[in-house]
Parts: sequence; C-alpha cells; structure tokens
Amino acid sequence: MRPFFPFPLPQVAATFLGRPQRFLVEARLEDGTQTLVYCANPGSFKDCLKKGSPILLWDSPDATRKKRYTWRAIKIGRYWVGTDTHLANRLVEKALLEKRLPVFEGYALSQREPRDAKGGKLDFHLTGAKGECFVEVKSATVVSEDCARFPDSKTPRGIRHLNQLKAKAKAGHRAILLFLIQRGDVQKFALNRACDPAFNRAFDQALAAGVEVLAVKHNVTQRGFSTPLPMPVEF
Repeated sequence: MRPFFPFPLPQVAATFLGRPQRFLVEARLEDGTQTLVYCANPGSFKDCLKKGSPILLWDSPDATRKKRYTWRAIKIGRYWVGTDTHLANRLVEKALLEKRLPVFEGYALSQREPRDAKGGKLDFHLTGAKGECFVEVKSATVVSEDCARFPDSKTPRGIRHLNQLKAKAKAGHRAILLFLIQRGDVQKFALNRACDPAFNRAFDQALAAGVEVLAVKHNVTQRGFSTPLPMPVEF
C-alpha cells in the first residue's frame, strides 16, 4: 500500500554514529563511508540517539548544498521515528487539502505562513463559513512510555507563537496549536511541564484565551508516513 506521504527520493540507508552539533549528524553509509549530514531538527531527541541505529537519509540533487544528505528518520527498537521537522508542515498541508482531519471540517486552506501587521508568522490560515482559523504546527519527538511530549528544550520561538495564537483567539478567530508526532509508538500527547516554565505559563494563558490544542500522529515506515491519526491530549 502506498504511504499517505512517501519519503522524498532518492533515499539512502545508513547507520547513526553520533550528533556532534545540533544541526549535524555523523552517519556511516552502506559502503562504509562516514559523512556529516544535515539535521533539520534543533530538539534534543532524548532517548532517540543510539549509536548503531539504522537511519534514513535524503540525497539532495543540489550540488551547491553544504551537506549532500538530510537526516529523515531513525529506527528505535521496532519503530521508525521521523526526524525532519521540515516535513511536518508538508504533512499537515496534505491532510488539510485532502480533508483528513475532522476538526477542520468546513474550512479551506487560504494561505501558508500568513503574517500579521507586526510581522509575526504562523503556519496556516484557513477560511470557511465559520470564519477564520489560524494554525501553528510543532513537532513532538520526546516520548515517555506511550506519551509524546513537547517541548524537549527551552523554546522562546514557541512562546512567541503561543502569544500570536492567543492574539488571534482574542480577536475572535479560531486558533489551533497542532502537535505533529512522527512515530507510531505513542497513544497520547501531554505537555512536558518540567522543561520550560516560561512556555508553561504562555501555554496556560493561550488556553485561557481560547486557543485549542490538537495532537496528530503519523506511523512511520521506511517508505514514508501513514494517514494522520488524532491523538488524545492530556492536560
């Protein structure tokens, strides 16, 4: 069966060796060559970085790129975990266009990355008979038992987006914070309260203002991502 969202090709199998910098991963290709690849995720990836784990890379055709390969997924036990946050918005956009998420029934995608009068930017602007809806997407990669969590490090950018969503809600629009989970070994989502007290405060204030929270999971295989599945959110 074809995945809901196939991994972009060409794809290269490799082995994880280490993460010397936040945006770099050291990998060993199948021919034994060791190389540094681009990591499009600033998160800590706590408990995901086991040396020797199988990983998937995207081989860019752009000869001008500083790093030829981009890290797309890592296998943890029996499960593949998506590691490229650049794919998160593409997954959500496809789900919106194909009407895969019931919570957005009655809305149509109007604009990607809309900016407000102050230059602030969110991920999606939707419109419909019910009015306007603004959506910000965050990738949740940390897992505790069967629960995905966010954040996994301090996130001033996340606080800024929460404040923008809060302003939209106060202006009478629908505002949604969507946590995108690229792994199949979870059954629910909860905030990582121990990580960033400032984000906690901004999160609670946003909820009080009417901001909604949604969690969506994609199972991941070597071929790509399954159909999006809404997950319970625990507060």
